[in-house]
Amino acid sequence: MKKDLILLTLLILPAFAPLLQRGYFSMHDDMQSIRQMKMDQCLADLQFPCRWSLDLGYGYGYPLFNYYPPLPYLIGQPFRWLGFQYIDIVKIVGILGFATAAAFMYLLSKEFWGRLGGLVAAAFYTYAPYHSVDFYVRGAINEFWALALFPAIFYSTYKLIVPSPRLGEGNGVRYIPFVALSVAGLMLSHNPILMIFTPFLILWCLFWIFKLKRLNILVSLGLSALWAFGLAAFFTLPVLFETKFVSVWTLISGYFNYLAHFLDLNQIFLRINWGYGESVYGPGDTMSFALGYLHWIIPAAIVILMPFSQKLRKHWQLILFSIFFFSFSLFMSHFKATPIWLLIKPLEFLQFPWRFLTLAIFAASFLSGALSLMIKNKLLLSCSFTLLLLLNANYFRPRQWYPDMTDAQKFSGKSWQLLITSGIFDYLPKWAPMPPVDPAPGDIRFVSGDGIYSTLVKKTNRQEYLITTWTPTAVAELQTYYFPGWKIWVDGKEVGIDPSRDKLLGRMQVDLTPGKHQILARFTNTPIRTIGNTLSLLSWLVLLAFLIRSNYKVKSLSSKSLAF
Repeated sequence: MKKDLILLTLLILPAFAPLLQRGYFSMHDDMQSIRQMKMDQCLADLQFPCRWSLDLGYGYGYPLFNYYPPLPYLIGQPFRWLGFQYIDIVKIVGILGFATAAAFMYLLSKEFWGRLGGLVAAAFYTYAPYHSVDFYVRGAINEFWALALFPAIFYSTYKLIVPSPRLGEGNGVRYIPFVALSVAGLMLSHNPILMIFTPFLILWCLFWIFKLKRLNILVSLGLSALWAFGLAAFFTLPVLFETKFVSVWTLISGYFNYLAHFLDLNQIFLRINWGYGESVYGPGDTMSFALGYLHWIIPAAIVILMPFSQKLRKHWQLILFSIFFFSFSLFMSHFKATPIWLLIKPLEFLQFPWRFLTLAIFAASFLSGALSLMIKNKLLLSCSFTLLLLLNANYFRPRQWYPDMTDAQKFSGKSWQLLITSGIFDYLPKWAPMPPVDPAPGDIRFVSGDGIYSTLVKKTNRQEYLITTWTPTAVAELQTYYFPGWKIWVDGKEVGIDPSRDKLLGRMQVDLTPGKHQILARFTNTPIRTIGNTLSLLSWLVLLAFLIRSNYKVKSLSSKSLAF
């Protein structure tokens, strides 16, 4: 196992080697560093789970993590506490994503194709061109981490369903927490990818249940699903029930309408067309959506040679399942699948049909592990690794590297302005018909009357001001979008908020009489968020108790063995 770990590390090292150097790089979604900053600010302000972010929305604040999956930023946060720059954390999260994807693909594939097959599949998964597109081109960190969790979910569900020859049928239940944790990880990574992955996960589970006649395992699987939902409920419940508070039409219109992003067969199989540009209508994309030559040649060869290989024939059902998985995923990225997209309305939130390539490269890489059953000669297998690296490793590098980039440079000047205004249409509170065209003018603006103010506290979840007015009436407007959960107290007394008073941006206003006033605004939980937080807290406590108990059992068994 240690030898395989070393080999696996050496195999995947070229994929993330550029991230080991000083500086930063360009990508499409250049919001990763500021999202990490916003997560850090939330936790420093004791706002957990993180929902409201300062500065974004051109300074008016934003309910970013109420809707945007937080997993990559939660993974990155401990490195911030260790003192790493935000831009360095983005690179670290990328390295961990590549390593996690390879490690779990190895574990999954080793169960069927053996050690060498696990290494082959992990290498193919790592060096699928779209894997690089996700990270180095698009900067789609959440989708990138969804890719890392696919094999973890398939592996843990397989181990739950299939009885251990050594430990017996009931042993699989110990994998329930691991199934729950991996599925919850996907729920906290990418909602649209979860939507298209779930049907294949269900088919995978049914495949093994009926193959092994294990209908009794449905209870364990159901418990795993409920536990996963509980672990992710703090995020999932608000997404399900509070999307009505924000504008989501921008996510599915214009450039993001799926009808403009289907692929053709030439793009998928033959034309690499590597680039760092964009996806456009038709075949003129300036970025690659190719599978990679070996990622379809090897699976095709396995299927063709299966009737002539006894070792492959032993796995004929699994191979056919993988081919169906692979083929249907590619079909859904092709314009011929348009009727299905029109029929299943939620698919429009996937935005880009080529996102089905995530599933296609997963299935193709897993199936490629069977190459080890056809080629036992280690020299020939080494040649296949070499060919894979020669063909694909060059894609795993950013377009442009800035060796002297620091956090201070990233979060200043024009770069800062771009960061706080990018994606401003996404999840805009519905009380703001349009995004602001200018930055927020300070913290308080007097809509009527006159006065002065001083800012005592301005955090992600709490704002406090001292205001003095001298006109008969005055209306003070907090330069913060209203969003359910915000509450305001004037001199210790809660006052109602009517965001429709500001017909332009839906900011919060309070009426004041002459004199000094203390204004307190707090971001609180709605009932849905409270329910989600409670479910998640209980679910994570149960998981922690399970891990402690398991660790205690392992130590007890070790002590008994030593005593014996």
